[in-house]
Amino acid sequence: MYQIISFISFCIRAWLCYNTIDNIPILSNPIANSILLEVVSLYTILMIISRAIVGTFYKHGDAPVFGAIAYFFIYIINLGIMYLLMLVLTKIGLLPI
Repeated sequence: MYQIISFISFCIRAWLCYNTIDNIPILSNPIANSILLEVVSLYTILMIISRAIVGTFYKHGDAPVFGAIAYFFIYIINLGIMYLLMLVLTKIGLLPI
């Protein structure tokens, strides 16, 4: 069951990341694109933050399906926050386009 939940979670997260972060206006700038996706890697930052949050209340091995579901929802919340933050920073002119 864990493998199925984990695979479905990965597919949905990848699709949502493509529709949000990969399509944000700042990424039309090739320099910003290189910095955000290769040097800093927003996906790695999302993964680290999400795993740290889930790790505070979930102990490894207790219920792997619960861990996968919790990680999915925490990741989606963090993705939404990051996307909104980037949109706001782009609108007010702090992020170059």
